[in-house]
Amino acid sequence: MRLFTIALASIASAFCAGTVLAASAGGSITGSVVDQTGKPIAGASVLYRSIQTMTKTAGGQRVLTGPMVGSGVKTSADGTFTVTGLPPAGYMLCAYGVKDNHLGSCEWGQGTTRSDIAAGQTAQLRFVVAEGTLLTFQVEDPKHQIIDLESLSMVNGRIPLSGGNFPVGVWAGAKYARAKLLSVNGAVRRYQLAIPKAATVRLHLDTSLRVADANGAALTIRQPSTAIAAGGQSEVVINLAIP
Repeated sequence: MRLFTIALASIASAFCAGTVLAASAGGSITGSVVDQTGKPIAGASVLYRSIQTMTKTAGGQRVLTGPMVGSGVKTSADGTFTVTGLPPAGYMLCAYGVKDNHLGSCEWGQGTTRSDIAAGQTAQLRFVVAEGTLLTFQVEDPKHQIIDLESLSMVNGRIPLSGGNFPVGVWAGAKYARAKLLSVNGAVRRYQLAIPKAATVRLHLDTSLRVADANGAALTIRQPSTAIAAGGQSEVVINLAIP
């Protein structure tokens, strides 16, 4: 699951919020998305948005200027993509793979890719989406005390932004990544996120609920606590319980 700072859906909405369709004529961006071995990734997502600049009006009001364009495309079978009809501007781009353990090209300190497009110009880019370690949090909740964001009722077609009462995630330095609810099977909930295979992160439980580890010991809540090392593994399972 590609979740960084907030869930991937939120990252995508940050790229695409308030966007309009690109003009029919203008610059283009072409490129490819590959894994760490150089193998093309079919069906990968490439998100892009224009960069607006802050200027002052004659009355001294600060406003954003420049084209407001943003959307996303999927790569073809050979891992390539093309975006056409882009008005002249600077663009920020990020690529995401198709596997749960794929790390977005702009995640974990890699930063977004910038491309400045002029009228009639075509920029060529190459994104690398590496495979990481899946952190799976298996949480026993026999009293069904957990309320997840996915479980909250929608009001006027919108999901509340409270995030439920059991956000579980990790800190890597000053960066936070939240795990996404993967499944619910009776009293057992599974959350998951991917981190770099060489990373060591710290567990963060943003909840008022009591949480215990696999040995029944109480865990620290609402601040970074237990260290979790990926150790190059494909998956690390962390067992938790809500007494």
